[in-house]
Amino acid sequence: MDLFASSWMTRSLGEAVSAIRLGSKGGVYAGGWNGCVKSWTKDGTLEWTAALPDRVTVLHRHGDDIFATAGLHVVCIDAGNGTLRWSHPLEGSADTLAVFDGALYAVSSVYDIEHNDFLESAVWNFSFDGTLNWVHRMDERPWVTLEHDGELLFGLGRPKSGFSNITGETTSTHVATEADSPITSGSATSSNLFFGHADGSVSNREGATVCVLEDAIEHIIATEKECIATLDNGATVVLRNGKKAWAIEGERVSVQAIGFTMNDEHTLWTGRWSGSKGAIQIHSAASGHLLLDTPTERCESIDADAERIAIGFEDGTVRVWEQVMFERRMRAEVSVEPKDERKSALQDKLRALRDR
Repeated sequence: MDLFASSWMTRSLGEAVSAIRLGSKGGVYAGGWNGCVKSWTKDGTLEWTAALPDRVTVLHRHGDDIFATAGLHVVCIDAGNGTLRWSHPLEGSADTLAVFDGALYAVSSVYDIEHNDFLESAVWNFSFDGTLNWVHRMDERPWVTLEHDGELLFGLGRPKSGFSNITGETTSTHVATEADSPITSGSATSSNLFFGHADGSVSNREGATVCVLEDAIEHIIATEKECIATLDNGATVVLRNGKKAWAIEGERVSVQAIGFTMNDEHTLWTGRWSGSKGAIQIHSAASGHLLLDTPTERCESIDADAERIAIGFEDGTVRVWEQVMFERRMRAEVSVEPKDERKSALQDKLRALRDR
């Protein structure tokens, strides 16, 4: 099946896509390397365009607001018309955002080229109107931010590693992990939480090591039944109860997400990049069975919900797939009868005679 022909919507941002977000009412938002942000409605109509000061890395819709990171800034955009409501510069790059307990949390980090390391990081707490409430500064960089069981947790790099619940300028609770290695990724559901480490370890909410894999963990996805870890060497490993259920190898993964179901099984969408060639692979999350493998431009942004999946590409293309249409196309492709070569050759001869 042609993956692109089965997409529900294809649009262009006009620059390389670096952030994408599905809206709750069926629309989609995309942000780019040069700060462009666009909003499309459910039927694909361009709703508005906004210009931010730098590369957009995170888009988060909350009520009538869209919060975004743009270079050194955290910004708030009016979700209805795209106007800029407020902007606040941070100390260093604005890395990620989270909305929790009636406030906006932002993470920043200062990178020193001479030392080839992060010198200082901070967690910023804002009111939704842009008022800065407090800043918690630390030596460790928070590589991941997760909400779980009524807490907002920050997975940390060296020197402390482990993860912390930061609640004020000087207040935090730290949990050390058995793996003495920086946390590089994380994911949570209502019942599960997993952190991935630079040494290949997978930790749970208590800090205990669930499993140790053979390379650094770049991406990790928690579901109610399993943990999907993607390694620095390109391998994807699915763990159930701490044991490998299945694994696949490939080029390095740039994006990954659990998508909608096919035949009552969730799909795993993976964007890979070799350095010169890209591809999107779709597997069954339950069995690892490959459903599709399509060459593409490089993709660096992905978002999914129960019915749709959106991917942004380096050439500026924004594509959205919808479950019903995608599954219908897949079933039609499977049901196509095998081609009868002899019958086809005879039809070609008759067509040639007719066209003389």
